Amino acid sequence: MSDLLRDPGHRRAVDLEAPVDWALELSRVDPKTPLRAHLVLEGTSGGIVARGRVAVTARHICRRCLTEWAEPLEVEILEVLATDPEAEYRLHGDEADLEPPLRDAVLLAMPLRPLCRPDCRGLCAVCGADLNTGSCPGHDEAPGFPFASLRDLLEP
Repeated sequence: MSDLLRDPGHRRAVDLEAPVDWALELSRVDPKTPLRAHLVLEGTSGGIVARGRVAVTARHICRRCLTEWAEPLEVEILEVLATDPEAEYRLHGDEADLEPPLRDAVLLAMPLRPLCRPDCRGLCAVCGADLNTGSCPGHDEAPGFPFASLRDLLEP
């Protein structure tokens, strides 16, 4: 990296592939599939600019029905790694640790409350059945069902 710091405007292409295990509450990067990044590092007067694309496989759990699924996720990254000690992403001498900016970009692109589909109906509160696959007949017939009296208003 020292050549990039000495010569502002100088560029270097970098391809990275590494296993990572980053996670949010209901979403995570699949640790079995490596992160792949194609970056261009460019020297500037105060550090290095990293720009490019990061690709991972994201695994999610639906917040309503608990269905799990995986999907590819690609993220654009444009970050500055600076020599300034107050910078968010700092250079350590002439070494650049790219993990923090890559991790932040990927995790910020993941949904905080993932849904398997926009109209997910979730799970039955009584028996736990997946309401996306069908209804749970009989629960609304129970004597303790709180909306039983409303049914009489709808029936002719």
